[in-house]
Amino acid sequence: MKKILIVEDERILAVSLKMDLNEIGYENITIVTNCDDALDIVRQGNLDLALLDINIQGDKTGIDTAYLISEKSEIPVIFLTGETDFETRFKAESAPNCKGYLTKPVKLDILQPLIFQIFSLSPV
Repeated sequence: MKKILIVEDERILAVSLKMDLNEIGYENITIVTNCDDALDIVRQGNLDLALLDINIQGDKTGIDTAYLISEKSEIPVIFLTGETDFETRFKAESAPNCKGYLTKPVKLDILQPLIFQIFSLSPV
């Protein structure tokens, strides 16, 4: 079973995203709100994908978190964010293991094929 990490500090968005992922068959999903908690989950191992907001709680951004995750593993990262400026997008897409950059509100019909591609068309 694929294990997905959601790093999102807006609880309603995180729970909504989790419910969308549950709807398409992903049930092993953890939600955290900051970089430190995300890194704790990464250290536990067996993580298959990280969905990162860029503006999260704490002194580190989602982009910082992606770089720190990449020091510990090769987990693919998809950024889910409201940030649409060129500089932020460039920084995010330059992060190690970045496999996507989607703007909020994230539509499942856009996210689902990207996840399937990352999981080599083996969805759940």
